[in-house]
Amino acid sequence: MTFFIRMLLEVSSFQFPVSSKKVAKSAKVPKVLKLATLLGKHPSKNTFAHFTGFFNWPLVTGYWLLVLIMVFLNIGCEKEKPLPDALSLEINTRDVQPLRQALYGFNTNMISGDYGYLDPEFVELTKVLAPKTLRFPGGTVGNFYHWESGGFFKEEMTSTLNPKLNQRNKGNYIKLQRRRNGKILFDDFMQLCNTLTITPIVVVNLWTGSPEESAAWVDYAKNKGYEVEHWELGNEYYLPHYLNKYPTVETYIAEAKKHAAAMKAVNPEIKISVCATPIGFHKEGWLVKTQQRKWDQGLAADTSFFDAYTVHVYAYKAVRKKEIEQMRGYLIGWIHFAVSEALDYYEKLFPDKEMWITEWNIANPANRVANTQLHAMYVGDFFLKMLTMPNVTQANFHVIAGPGKGFPVFSPITPPKTGTFWKYGGEPESDFGNTIRRAVYPAFQLIGEAFAHADAQFTLSVKNPALLTGALEYQGKLMPGVQAQVIGRKAAEHLVILISNRTSEQHTPQLFIDDEHYKDSVTYRYVANERLNATNGGNAEMEGSGKIEVRIQEWTGKAIELTIPQNSFGVLKIKRWRSNQ
Repeated sequence: MTFFIRMLLEVSSFQFPVSSKKVAKSAKVPKVLKLATLLGKHPSKNTFAHFTGFFNWPLVTGYWLLVLIMVFLNIGCEKEKPLPDALSLEINTRDVQPLRQALYGFNTNMISGDYGYLDPEFVELTKVLAPKTLRFPGGTVGNFYHWESGGFFKEEMTSTLNPKLNQRNKGNYIKLQRRRNGKILFDDFMQLCNTLTITPIVVVNLWTGSPEESAAWVDYAKNKGYEVEHWELGNEYYLPHYLNKYPTVETYIAEAKKHAAAMKAVNPEIKISVCATPIGFHKEGWLVKTQQRKWDQGLAADTSFFDAYTVHVYAYKAVRKKEIEQMRGYLIGWIHFAVSEALDYYEKLFPDKEMWITEWNIANPANRVANTQLHAMYVGDFFLKMLTMPNVTQANFHVIAGPGKGFPVFSPITPPKTGTFWKYGGEPESDFGNTIRRAVYPAFQLIGEAFAHADAQFTLSVKNPALLTGALEYQGKLMPGVQAQVIGRKAAEHLVILISNRTSEQHTPQLFIDDEHYKDSVTYRYVANERLNATNGGNAEMEGSGKIEVRIQEWTGKAIELTIPQNSFGVLKIKRWRSNQ
């Protein structure tokens, strides 16, 4: 295109000799005329008419040369097409929908007392993550929490049918008494939310609480001016731990209706969610867990009293003694295949209800994926998957902070313990005070940065991705090696592409915005490591190196020079309106 423009400029300045005899008939026409005159750019309105009276070959040659240049110039301006076999990310900004901000949130669980909602360290680390929602007081702890006293009753902590859960509850109760005087205050939580502009999600107690207590909580929040719209009716009551109170779904529904009616009588504007089971995400348990299927069917038969259903999504339950490369093939395969199948299950049961995923993570914290580069890749990839799930309106990663290295986004430095098989050596000496930002922290930080400046999601197509082969349950199955979505503000100058490179190979994508090849500048912030087991302090099966190995990296340059590194999740900032490329 540049070549033809230069050629046009050269020709437009070329001077054609004209017959002085012919020109003499009109004093307005100069003796030497530029080709531009033929295009009507001469100040005389009648200039072109003066040329119809004579004919010379230099003029004709110049005219047709101009025509040819314009033809080639027009061809050069056609929109460039992607190379047929190259990876391309193609954005359509004309196809836009509101961004579901509430997908980016965390579950909180402060019962161990390691952190408080107003601790400076906790506030600062949460501020950097910039979540849109936080869940209070957490999952299981919500079944024992009493909001008015801001704590728990000792005798209730051992009231389930699960001895291990009872023991854990009792131990956490003692820790909270020692570290925080036994208190987790709702007002502290709301102060944090208001300070950081976070939407709260609250779990009410249907285990040891009452409808009156739940209604009083809604009333208190309303009178205090707290904007609490989303309320969950308990946590995971379909589990066998709670059969002594909820032996069937009907017993849960009866109690849930009492709480829902009392709460909506106080504030009819709130949204209420019930506990559905995760069975749709775990086909391996489909035949044996008939009670969970009956639970979901019972809820689906009577949907009049709730607005949403809550599902907790964990990729697998048991500790798996498999190589981490196999776990890549399993986890990505689970996201690609199992999640879509699960959505069909829930949409058929609850076609007109919102789906809240108020807990999601990999699995039991005692596993070899926890706190690794693969863990960081997993959270980025699953988050991208949720952006394709329109019925999911709330999501909270479990858990933002707490003890250990398996579940938390950040946690206290954890020394090796005696009497346990957990290999907790190799902690970094320091990271953020007494806190280590675990491997998933930088991935979530990147999501937070992207969501902070976005209110819309645009259509993005991934063309010609490399393929990844599944493993374990997904052995031999092929799936795209790259997943990506694009967000931004509707009228903003920039867009942000969130990219997951699931593979061990680097890629050099072409970028297209509304069918035009984007070659301008980009800023790429990402988390990547050639080792899937790179870690920030190790996990239950692997000691750490004493270093922070999973961190944010940054690259700035032209889009045509961009390389997406292996084993990575990142955000790519591009200009929506381009400068001259």
